[in-house]
Amino acid sequence: GMAAQLTNREIADVFHAIADLMEILGEDRFRTQAYRRAGDALADLPQPLSVYRERGELGQIPGVGKAITDKIEELLDTGELQFYSKLRARVPEGVREILRIPNVGPRTAGRLYQELGITSLAELKAAAEDGRLRGIKGFGEKTIQGILQGIAQAEKAEHRTLLHHALQAAERLIAELRAAEPSIREACFTGSLRRARPTIGDLDILAAADDPAAVVRAFTKLPIVARVESSGAEKATVHLHSGLQADLIAVQPRLWASALQHFTGGKAHNIRFRELALAKGLSFSEHGFRKLDGSGVIEPATEEEVYAAVGLPWIPPELREESGEFEAARTGRLPQLVELSDIVADLHMHTTWSDGRGSLREMAEAARARGLRYIAITDHSAYLGVTNGLDAARLRAQAEEVRALNAEYEAAGDPFRILHGVEVDITPDGGLALADEVLAELDIVVASPHSNLRQPPEKATERLLRAIRNPHVDIIGHPTGRLIGSREGADIDVDAVARAAAETGTLLEINSGPDRLDLDAQAARRALELGAKLTVNSDSHHPENLAWVRLGVLTARRGWAEAKDIANTWSLEQLREWLGRGAPA
Repeated sequence: GMAAQLTNREIADVFHAIADLMEILGEDRFRTQAYRRAGDALADLPQPLSVYRERGELGQIPGVGKAITDKIEELLDTGELQFYSKLRARVPEGVREILRIPNVGPRTAGRLYQELGITSLAELKAAAEDGRLRGIKGFGEKTIQGILQGIAQAEKAEHRTLLHHALQAAERLIAELRAAEPSIREACFTGSLRRARPTIGDLDILAAADDPAAVVRAFTKLPIVARVESSGAEKATVHLHSGLQADLIAVQPRLWASALQHFTGGKAHNIRFRELALAKGLSFSEHGFRKLDGSGVIEPATEEEVYAAVGLPWIPPELREESGEFEAARTGRLPQLVELSDIVADLHMHTTWSDGRGSLREMAEAARARGLRYIAITDHSAYLGVTNGLDAARLRAQAEEVRALNAEYEAAGDPFRILHGVEVDITPDGGLALADEVLAELDIVVASPHSNLRQPPEKATERLLRAIRNPHVDIIGHPTGRLIGSREGADIDVDAVARAAAETGTLLEINSGPDRLDLDAQAARRALELGAKLTVNSDSHHPENLAWVRLGVLTARRGWAEAKDIANTWSLEQLREWLGRGAPA
C-alpha cells in the first residue's frame, strides 16, 4: 500500500537537506539558495501541499518554480525523491550531523570532509582536540574552541524536549505512580521543568512516602517504563517508551520540603541559597538544615519554611535562576506572578476560514467551555496569493458570522463575546499584507512576521517598528518568529521594539505554541521593564490547542510578569478602552 503522505514539514526538510548537501559539495550558490528558499516557504504554509497541488497552485508558492513543483509531486506520490537519494549517496551520512554545530555551515563542513576526510561529530571532535584543524585556513584557536563548545551544545540539544511534551509526560508519570503506590504522600516534578524552561533534558520526579523503597519499586514497574537503567533504595533512572529519561528520588515525608527546594533551583540559585544559610550558621542540603554549632537539625515542613529559615519569603520556582530574585525577595519586591486562573481571554486563534481545524462556532464554544469571557478570531490575511488567507471580501463575510454568533450569546443572556480580528502578515519591509481601510473595520489586529526571518538585525528591528507604528496594529504576534530547536528567530533589538510598543500602546505577544514561546521569558521581562504590555495567546489552529495558554503563562511567569501586565487578564471593557485610545497620552 501507499506510505502515509509526507507532511509539509517533512518535505521542507528534504529541500533544506538538498541545499545543505549541494553546499557541502561546493555546488552553485544560486541553485543552493533556491532550494533553501523553497524549504523555508514550504515549512510555513497554512495548508497541506496536496491541497495546493489539487488546486494547481504549487507554482504560486514563493520560490517554487517548475523544477521544485515536479520534486514536490514526486515526494507526494512516492514519499521519495531520486534527486535527493543520488545527492545523499555522494556525501557520508555523518557530514550533515556536523551542521548541528552552531557557526559551522555547509561550506565549512564540506571543507572538513574534503580536506581532512571528517565525516562525523566524533571525528571532528578528535581532530579539534589533537590539533589537526590548526593547519587549515580559517581555523584559528578561537574558532577551534568555538567548535568544541558547539559540539558539546549539539550533543546536549539532541536530547532536549519541549516544555509542552515534558509537562505531559511528567504529569502522566506522576499520576500512574500515585495510582500504583497509594502510600505516596507528595509527588512533584522538579528541576528545569518546575522552573518551566522552554526545553527540558531529563524528567526529575520527587516523591515522599514512609517507605521510599516501595515507591522506587513501583516506579520501575510502571507500564510506561521501557527499561530501567538503575534502581536503589531511594533512586531510580528509567527510559520511558516516549524516549524520555526519568529520574526518581523518593524521600521520607519529613525531608519533602528540603528536597523539593534543593532539586528545583537552577545551580546558581542553589549556590546562593546555601551561602545565605551559611551566613545564618546553617548548612543546607536535600536533608534539611544542620546547625553549624552541632546543636541539631531543622527539617522544614514546607518550602515557605525553607526560605523563611534564611529570612526570605518563598520564591516562585520560575524565578529561581539567580537573576535578581534574591534582591527582590530581600526588599519585598518579588512580583505577584500572573496565574493561569487570571486569564479571561485569548486574542489569537485560527478557524476553518483559513488554516484552522475548528469552525468559528467550535472555537468559540471550546473557549467558553474553558471559562474564557471573550476571544479574538484572527485568521490569516491573504498574502503571497497562496494561503487560504482572507482578503477584504472574505473578512467582511466572516464579520457577519461573528456578529450572528455574538447576537446569539446576547439573546441567551450569555456575556461571552467574540472580537473579529485578523493575523496580518508583516511584509519584509514592514508593510502589512492588507490595506489600512480593511484593517480599520476590525475589532483587533495581530501583525506577525512569517517570512524572511534571517534579515540583518537593523532590518528585522525596523520591520517590527514600522508595524508597531501603524495605528491599526494592536498586537505584534510571535515577534521573532523563532521555532525552538529548528529555527532561530529574527535577531531583533528587544529594547527598541519594547520602547516603541510602550509608546504606541501596542501589545507584544507571548505566543504559547509549544515550539514558539515567543517572546521568550528574557525578552518579555525586558519589555515589561521598559513599560510595554504583553498578551499571552494560544495561536490555536484546533479547539484542543486552547490549552497551550498554560505554556505561555509559565513563560510570562519566568519573565516576572504580573496579571496587570497581561492584556488577557483585563475585562473586555478595559481591553476595548486600551484598543480605542490610540497612543497613551
